[in-house]
Amino acid sequence: MIHLHLNDAIIKSLTDNELDILKFIYGNPDQIPDMSIHKFAKAVSYSTATILRFCKKLGYSGFAELKYTIRQHLSERSLTSQNGKKYSLDINQIIDNLSANMEGTARLVQEDLLYQTFRYLDSECALYLWAPGGVTSILTDYFEKLLFSIGRQKVYKIDASRIGEHILRNLTTKALLILISTTGDFPPTVKLARIARMNNIPILSITPYTTNEIAEFATVNFRFFTNQRENHGAEFTSRLPIFYIIHFLIHAYLRYQQEISARKEPLPISFKQRDNPPLPILEKAHSLSLTETDQELLAYLEQHLPTCAYLTLKDLEECLYTSGATIVRFCQKLGLKGFHELKYQIRSELEQQRNPFYSTNRLIARSIALFKDNLESMDMDSLTVIADLLTSDRPIYIYGNELSSVAARYLHTILTTLDYPSILLEWPRLLNGLAHEMNDDAVLFVITAHGDATRYLPAFQKTQQKGICTILLTCEAESPLLPYSTYGLCTNDQNEEYLHGDVNSRLGILTVIQILIELIVQKKMT
Repeated sequence: MIHLHLNDAIIKSLTDNELDILKFIYGNPDQIPDMSIHKFAKAVSYSTATILRFCKKLGYSGFAELKYTIRQHLSERSLTSQNGKKYSLDINQIIDNLSANMEGTARLVQEDLLYQTFRYLDSECALYLWAPGGVTSILTDYFEKLLFSIGRQKVYKIDASRIGEHILRNLTTKALLILISTTGDFPPTVKLARIARMNNIPILSITPYTTNEIAEFATVNFRFFTNQRENHGAEFTSRLPIFYIIHFLIHAYLRYQQEISARKEPLPISFKQRDNPPLPILEKAHSLSLTETDQELLAYLEQHLPTCAYLTLKDLEECLYTSGATIVRFCQKLGLKGFHELKYQIRSELEQQRNPFYSTNRLIARSIALFKDNLESMDMDSLTVIADLLTSDRPIYIYGNELSSVAARYLHTILTTLDYPSILLEWPRLLNGLAHEMNDDAVLFVITAHGDATRYLPAFQKTQQKGICTILLTCEAESPLLPYSTYGLCTNDQNEEYLHGDVNSRLGILTVIQILIELIVQKKMT
């Protein structure tokens, strides 16, 4: 049974209809997280307005927060058996939880919040990022690296609360305080938020989708869904939705800047899509002999560009009420192997049109589709083996440089928290040197988005020669390092063409890291 922490006063305030709704929730908790408010209203035979009033009486902002609470409780319950002992979740549940949290977080990103953030980024105000330590400092570091990569000046990191308090109390210039919190109520972070508010310093915060003090103090608050989890004092809550928000903020801002540059005038509060010429691959389809179903599929693709280029095969099946085999046969008529190849062809042709500017909703849809693509393409068997290697008694070396170092540090920190020792490497020369000194039973985990052969090939050749187990995580499918790797993991993180430094997505790489963490936690808790 789930517990919504209702007191007697709340129970007595509920009407008979609202008690019926509560009874349904207690009787069907597993169904609630997958329901929309309209589907739920139909299930209980009451209006959506009644549902919203019910949620507010329980202390929730709406149905979404109620679902979040129920989902979190179910996740916690699934980790504990009836006798109180921990047991493993299966891989499908891991994927389902990650997908639900990511899609829920994406839906919370609002255009007005983006534009408020853009105004601060466009201004001359100083940006102060609070880095209290632990995993939060890694998130802050990711934000800082991306800000520096886009050329933002006046970015400062605060890593001591007393220093932060002094700065906020004595500021004489315009500034923005950036706070990231997994719980929303970490006392030092709350204190800084309170001081900033008292001194009229605007706050940009990233906090959970729950009522929390930091969100209340914030000028701009981005919310996320995740499952708060802890085991024997080791906190291993997924930070993937937070990484997503940070990544999306920066990339949406760059798209916004590019559109302004192209138009040579300020952009109104919405992204505008230009008229595009027909795509060659879809024009080719018109010249073929198509069935009625094929024609319906073609019409759907043309009407839903570019969103369709980031749908999964399952998504498209549901949209068209047709089979995957039918879609694949259509792709084969175009001379393609399957739907994935069609998607990438559409993406390529869209890029060639030099029109990467989509509405916020389409940017979000694109990012979530890429996330789903990554999940679909992952080799779960290999990930399970790698998780076992990372928790073995063998020496573990984890390497990541520049922006990829964020993913390396994230994995290293969580492993350390869970009492699995590892050594973190961030210098290319140190990696090449250690390749000669590592014991034969060592495990080397290298994270490099672009698979830089110039810097890393000698190290990989040496480890292969010595028989050292080497794991490569990259987004380059043709990386020359893959033949020298014991296990090669490739994500679909896309290269973005910007006039700045490396701001390419690491979300696919971070997704792999998060799944490994989930598998390791399972092993720890069994």
